[in-house]
Amino acid sequence: MARGKETRRRDAQQTKGRILGVAFELFAEHGYARTGTRDIAAAAGVAPSLIARHFGSKASLFEATLVYGIEEHSLFVDDKQDFGQRMAKLVVSRSNPKLPTMIILATADPQSAEIAQRVTRDHILKPLAKWLGPPQANARALNMLTLLNGFTIQSRRLTTGRVPPGSVRWFAQALQDIVDNK
Repeated sequence: MARGKETRRRDAQQTKGRILGVAFELFAEHGYARTGTRDIAAAAGVAPSLIARHFGSKASLFEATLVYGIEEHSLFVDDKQDFGQRMAKLVVSRSNPKLPTMIILATADPQSAEIAQRVTRDHILKPLAKWLGPPQANARALNMLTLLNGFTIQSRRLTTGRVPPGSVRWFAQALQDIVDNK
């Protein structure tokens, strides 16, 4: 009997993880308003009732998905040396994490915008400020996030083709200057 409960618990965690992974991809591609829980359930190969059981509402799933994306794709645990260069390469890479795009798309809907603001503050800006350290850690964290979001919008949504190498170098240096407090 105990073995059956353990299997169900493990399966439930795997199912929850699969739902989060699929939701992350769909929210990043289509945004909150254009992604339904039925779409997520179908892509994850689960019944829509499992989404309700694990997350409650679409808004709760979106919040959990944002946190999942931050935890899965955080780069602020890496060494600060060459951070700007690593981040710039990641942003312009076609295989980059979709977290910035997901957050930007969230601004189109009032409910998802409020969730994204709260999650960004608690799970990105505060940890980023701590990672950056003094002086003016909060301001530098906001500057970095602003730069990341703007460059991501331009390079991922508005630029057709390859981002010019000079722009990538500028972006990398600007990020590194924030890290190094220059």
